[in-house]
Amino acid sequence: MRHYALILAAGAASRMGRCKALLPLPFPDGDCCALERLARMYAFCGQRFVVTGHHAGVLEPVAPAWGLRAVRNPRPEDGMFSSLCAGLRAVLEQARADGVEPEQGGVFVHPVDVPLTRRLTLLALLRAADAVPGTALQASFCGEPGHPVFLPLSLVPAILAHDGHEGLRGALAAVPCRQVPVADAAMLLDMDTPEQYANLQDMAVCHDALTRDEAEGLLLQAGVPERGLRHALAVGRVAEALCAALAEAREEEAPVETALALASGLTHDICKGVHGHEAAGGRLLARLGLSRMAAIVAAHRDQSVPAGKKLGAHELVYLADKYCRGGIWVPVARRFAQKLEEFGADPGARAGIEGRRDRALALERRLAVELGRDPAQLAREVLDAADIDTRARMLEARRALWTPLCPLTEEV
Repeated sequence: MRHYALILAAGAASRMGRCKALLPLPFPDGDCCALERLARMYAFCGQRFVVTGHHAGVLEPVAPAWGLRAVRNPRPEDGMFSSLCAGLRAVLEQARADGVEPEQGGVFVHPVDVPLTRRLTLLALLRAADAVPGTALQASFCGEPGHPVFLPLSLVPAILAHDGHEGLRGALAAVPCRQVPVADAAMLLDMDTPEQYANLQDMAVCHDALTRDEAEGLLLQAGVPERGLRHALAVGRVAEALCAALAEAREEEAPVETALALASGLTHDICKGVHGHEAAGGRLLARLGLSRMAAIVAAHRDQSVPAGKKLGAHELVYLADKYCRGGIWVPVARRFAQKLEEFGADPGARAGIEGRRDRALALERRLAVELGRDPAQLAREVLDAADIDTRARMLEARRALWTPLCPLTEEV
């Protein structure tokens, strides 16, 4: 299928006092403006369009540098739906020039003031488009629809024929349309006010670390059973607490590192049951655009930490996993003693288990020095205070809400 991207940037932004499309955001891979970020995200599309209107004078000169073709809405004062229609006409014209039949193509519709949508959302829409052809698709988080919307080219004439009442929402009500659940609350957030923009700036810094709710949703989409949920919840809680305590002991702020520890702890066993589940989990998260989480998950089974390396989320997720048996606290030595009882009769397995145990204990001792307290006791306190079983049951009850149209494991 041939894909097109349509970015809507014609808003007057009266409450912002400036062009929202060019507002900078501090993403982990470098600062860039909203329009540039979306242009990069849709680089896989054959053609990318940006609809201009009120800010055409500043947007049209910079659009080509990001691979965007500008389409001018002659009447931006008529509202966003008029910009959508101008863009869709340009997409249809280009599709005809490319020789793409209506059933062979689709277009992503994305307002520029929703710039934090993640790659995992686009991949979910693409999988769904293959599974339910001829259907409009809207990304949703916990049942709330957001952006982008994916439109098969075959439905574009019906969208263009809409009278504009309730905008795109009204147009979608008249065509076959389904919601696609995604673990991406960021695709609900826009920046219509200075306060919303400030919030998005804070969130952009941690953009490649899922929030707690997002990570839990991803586990449900991956089909992690309730037993696995309990272990994931425990490791996430402990990793987050260890990271926060370490930042406090250092008298520094570490919101990104703590967010990574939580998200990676929650998802560390997302591919449990797959051969080489650590590496498989890393591949899945990397494919979803979560590269820093991917590196942590891929390395959570065993680590040898050099003396000069500053401890962070990588090491603390690894240690947190050793403190948790299911959703219950266990000392590191006891955790490995159980492994030795099960596999210790084999000399090779025994040597491997003892080596992993000694490395985990060495990390524990080093962390204790930095914290000024026993990290094992901190982990125990965290799990004693957390009602892991209740949270796991609550998530299990929500599983139907997160069922993907296509298996998430196909991304591994």
